[in-house]
Amino acid sequence: MPETLLVFIRSVLAFVWLFFLTRLVGRKQVSELSFTEYVVGITIGSIAAQASTDPQNRFLDGVVGVAVWALAAVGLSYVQLKSKAARKFIEGEPIVVIARGKISKQGLRQARLSTSELMDLLRQRDVFDLQQVDWALLETDGQLTVLKKPEYQPLTPKTAGLPSESGGLPRVVVADGEVLTDALRAAGKDRTWLQRELAREGVDDVREVMLAQVVDNRLHVYRRAPSRKG
Repeated sequence: MPETLLVFIRSVLAFVWLFFLTRLVGRKQVSELSFTEYVVGITIGSIAAQASTDPQNRFLDGVVGVAVWALAAVGLSYVQLKSKAARKFIEGEPIVVIARGKISKQGLRQARLSTSELMDLLRQRDVFDLQQVDWALLETDGQLTVLKKPEYQPLTPKTAGLPSESGGLPRVVVADGEVLTDALRAAGKDRTWLQRELAREGVDDVREVMLAQVVDNRLHVYRRAPSRKG
């Protein structure tokens, strides 16, 4: 068998194998990965790449290697889920870098951060003035969590003494002119209500609607742009 064809077949098989393993391991954004999970991911990718492109290595060895690392990742996740001590040992704990408006030198040393790097992380959280910060913690995934002082926090109905009520999760009930029955039912509405609300918006035919959402028990309609003729 030509070597190029062999690499192609091995690569396809490795991709399929990795796909099933990633479904087993679970879904996480790259920014949410712990350092251990990041290392495991790189190692699995490296083993899979070598198994795909190096005919000198047995493909089965690569399959077994990837499976072992993937199962190790699943095992670590299970242990962390069941044991707080294990989770603390494997992932560590958030580090306080600003406490009561003051930079913690001990926290910076523990996190191996300079003040310049801290300010860079604050700017990524839309904080440009250190005086606005009450507490800041460096999370185990490297993200910075910031709690602003009360006078710099955004105004909410509760702080303003106004009544507030949650309307539930926004639901897309019409997409590309088609009514999404399950979403409409989940929003606690029916087609009669939808037709009435569309009529209020001047919509005679649901096919005129590009998108419609139920937000806070109200229908928000986005109509299709009129087609140009000629």
